[in-house]
Amino acid sequence: MKYSKKINITFPVLNEEVQLEESILTTLNFCETHQMDSIELCIADNGSTDQTQEIGEKLAARYTKVSYIRLNEKGVGLALKTAWGQSKADWVGYMDLDLATDIKHLKEVYDLIQSEADYKIILGSRLLKGAKVQNRTLLREIISRCFNFWLWLNLKVSFTDGMCGFKFIEKKLYTQLVEKFEFTNQWFFASELAVRAEWMGAKLLDLPVNWTDDPNSKSSSQIMRLTRQYLQGIEKLKQEKIHLSKL
Repeated sequence: MKYSKKINITFPVLNEEVQLEESILTTLNFCETHQMDSIELCIADNGSTDQTQEIGEKLAARYTKVSYIRLNEKGVGLALKTAWGQSKADWVGYMDLDLATDIKHLKEVYDLIQSEADYKIILGSRLLKGAKVQNRTLLREIISRCFNFWLWLNLKVSFTDGMCGFKFIEKKLYTQLVEKFEFTNQWFFASELAVRAEWMGAKLLDLPVNWTDDPNSKSSSQIMRLTRQYLQGIEKLKQEKIHLSKL
């Protein structure tokens, strides 16, 4: 019997009592319907003060494929590093809790991981040909395209969307990366991951996705602060690349 690779999907959350249960159940039902048996879900709570913890703990107690971890410090990067560090899965990844990326793409990722394809990192893209984006404001579209252009201009990356909240990486490669590099605890973590994986020569898949913007999402309300973080992160990686080229 062929070995089925285990996949950890982490949902970083902060005060998500309204949406948490619905999104987790939707994902579980999708996995069950499509016989994606080797997926585990992790709710990584960055110190919620509403009922998120209670809901998360109940879901973890009710479903064997769901786990809940509590952190008392904010930071998407911190949530992912903590969850992935504890996971025994063959692959680790994350999705936004609002399921902005069409969940149908999870089946694509699952099939690719289980196949003989030798990709080591899979990145969702809202900018690649074939992607479809709905409900996005002009401001967010402009900021996203400018950010990704700046990422390419400074680091010459091959992927097209460093900001998309739909990324998966082979756990072995992830472990190598965190042993070699220091990663931020903030939003830029996933972009750092993609850039440094490419530096390591990992085979990367840029996957066009359907994506629906939630105008009430936390990233929408914090877009200017997050943009500053990304620009600072790019500059840091640029200096790091220069340093590595001299070694």
